[in-house]
Amino acid sequence: MIKLSRDQFDTIVAHARSGFPNEICGILAGRDGQVEIVHQARNVARTPRTRFSMDPQDILGITDAIDEAGMDLLGFYHSHTHTQAYPSPTDVSDWPAHWYPDALCLICSLMEEDRPQLRAFHIDAAGEIEEADVEIA
Repeated sequence: MIKLSRDQFDTIVAHARSGFPNEICGILAGRDGQVEIVHQARNVARTPRTRFSMDPQDILGITDAIDEAGMDLLGFYHSHTHTQAYPSPTDVSDWPAHWYPDALCLICSLMEEDRPQLRAFHIDAAGEIEEADVEIA
């Protein structure tokens, strides 16, 4: 389970909308499953409308900041602009399970423009997907 405040949820949705029609991405930091900081990252994919690739320098800077703050990297988030909030085959094949085995994959779908959806998944090194609860308070 991962817990976000309403403001954090709104921040992720606003980030997704600001990048539309391209996918956006970021990293969530916190403790004990509670998100404390939403870190936005740059999508440097060659085809950002249909996939994301976090800027390696952003990843390094954000993970260093998370470590320095004594927090945990809880998950990576990205948007799906025209499809449901479920990991695509590309999401699964590119998932960094070997480096971040406990991190969740959060997907913000803008498929229904007036009803953005945020779902979380655990993707293991074998590519198995298991949905995790998202609590927004």
